[in-house]
Amino acid sequence: MADTKKSTWSIDRLLKPNTRIDLILDIDLINDRIDVRNGTVYDITDQHVIISQTDPMMTLAMTGREIEVTFVGREPVSGEILRWGWTGKIAKIADYKLNESENVKAIFITAPRAGEINETNARMDYRLTIVSNDHISIQTHPSFGRVVLFDFSAGGVLIGVPAPPQANMGMRLWFTLFFPNFMSQGGQTTINGEAEVVRVSYAPGDTLAKLGLKFHELDLNATRALQKAINYYMLEEQRIRNRTEN
Repeated sequence: MADTKKSTWSIDRLLKPNTRIDLILDIDLINDRIDVRNGTVYDITDQHVIISQTDPMMTLAMTGREIEVTFVGREPVSGEILRWGWTGKIAKIADYKLNESENVKAIFITAPRAGEINETNARMDYRLTIVSNDHISIQTHPSFGRVVLFDFSAGGVLIGVPAPPQANMGMRLWFTLFFPNFMSQGGQTTINGEAEVVRVSYAPGDTLAKLGLKFHELDLNATRALQKAINYYMLEEQRIRNRTEN
């Protein structure tokens, strides 16, 4: 987890109950894999952040394990949507009184002190599915024709192009990703960069082929803009999920 700046805010000012929280257990940079398990915050105390059991489940054998903890929330003064995180430990996995009539298994994570919370980079594996009203689009190699954007993450995008695609595995190409400027109504943000084709998927008779593109060395401004977009949409997904559950 790469830190960009530290926060002097206490954890209870940044993190609230019912927020989705992510526990990063292992990162395999060589094979581009990450073990992330998410849960929901039950409570925040001086000593612990108490969250729901994860899927896959955290086992008692993981007690004492050091983990990276991240979540999306607003900066209290500016209102900017950021991803925050800290290095914590699984203090215990034990029963927790959720309400007057229900006890659940909960994970108790060591809470950070003020100054131990950092603004962090977006998770590489979190993929945001695009729906028709998101106003997000992508342009890339003109030989592809019309391009459909299915999803994107901090690491790349999944697009659809007319089949058979004019692309091969390992092909490098330039792209421009368009999405709304979330701090300015009606504004638009663009990200330009280079990507590699790492997946080509279609069958005979298909009119659309799916291409997986992996970003290559995005500059700092592009990385920052992409992170803000992911943070924004993750927070929107969280709000929708909370409304549905309530």
